[in-house]
Parts: sequence; C-alpha cells; structure tokens
Amino acid sequence: MEIEDRFGITIPDSVYSEIRTVDDLVRYCLDRIYAVNTMNCPSLTCFLSLRCLVRDIRNDPDLRFRPRDNVETVLEDSDRKRLWQRLPELLKTTPRQLRRPAWLRKTLVGVVLSFPIVLMSFFPWHVEILILIWLATIAFGIILHWLTIGLRSRTPEGYITFAEITKRIVGLTIATNPPTETDYDSVFSIVKEIIVEQLGVDDDEVVPTARFIQDLGVA
Repeated sequence: MEIEDRFGITIPDSVYSEIRTVDDLVRYCLDRIYAVNTMNCPSLTCFLSLRCLVRDIRNDPDLRFRPRDNVETVLEDSDRKRLWQRLPELLKTTPRQLRRPAWLRKTLVGVVLSFPIVLMSFFPWHVEILILIWLATIAFGIILHWLTIGLRSRTPEGYITFAEITKRIVGLTIATNPPTETDYDSVFSIVKEIIVEQLGVDDDEVVPTARFIQDLGVA
C-alpha cells in the first residue's frame, strides 16, 4: 500500500507472486513510470469504465456524475457496498475496505475501553484476574468487530471521490505520482526507504537481490 500510494500505482493480485526480490519491485515501478510517456489520456477511459459500473449498480443508464463528485453523495450505503464488491473487476485487486461510520467507531472504542473497567469493579485485583479480564476484553473487541462488519459503508481514504478511484484504476498501467528523478538508483532509493520503514529491517539488508520472503522475512 505504501508503494502504491508513493508512486500512484496499483499492483494487481496476479502480480504479487511475480515480485520476489527488491529488484523485481523496483523494475515494476519503473515500468509504470515509463509507461506515462506512451499512454494517451488513460484517465478518461478508466473513468468511463467506472461510470459504466456505477450506472449498472444503480440500474440507471443516464446517471450523471463528475470525477470530482464524492462517492457518498452519489451512492447510498447499499449501492456503495455493491460497488465495493465489484471494484476488483476494474482494479484487479481488492480495494481498501469500507469503514464503519465515525459515530460507530467512537462508540466501539468507548465500549471496549469501558469493558475492563466495569469488570474490575466486580472482581478483586489479582494478577490472574487482571490477565483474564484483559483476555476477555480482547475477545470482546474481536466479537464486536465481526458483529459490525456488515455496518461498514463509509469510503476509505484514497477512495473518497470518483477521481481518486479512477486514479487507482489508471495506476494499473501508469504511475500517476512519478518521482522527479526516474532513473533506477533514484527509484530504488525510494523503494528501499519504504521497505526499511514498513518491514523494520536494517538498511544494509535491502539490496536489489534481496528476496522478500527468504531474506527480508515477509510472511
């Protein structure tokens, strides 16, 4: 996700298994960066594909909206859920999940944080009891998480407008946020910085031949 956001690209699920080393990832980014010079207005084609999908979901062939329009103002909760179920058709990968409404997120946080406080008021403060209470709190939080999955309907960051979704579709073929310097060493430097930050590995471990699974410990 960090790589995608940094370069403005979208990595399809089918490509993940082909990116085995740092060099593979750098060259994939470079391919998308260099493709910018060969594509003629890919945004229009991608937006038209997205518009066709949205019109199909709404069953309204004349539905009008602009790229800058907010997804939540055009689509109701149920329509957004259907859009998210079908977005992989265009993105070739799973989009970021819809979020719960802000009020629900705040409520869940408050309920989970209050849960151990309530339990501790009924039980003696022994180490064993406290451990059980915190384990029960974790289990309670997981249960609430699963019970409220169906209530997720708010668009996540990066998918707020139709233009942002279009940009991610365009990212399948070109980099929509290419760096100023596009030579191998410059792109490698950016990729390396992200890998070090996200995987917590040492700087000298990230070399072009380093394998993500065997050498960098990606599970």
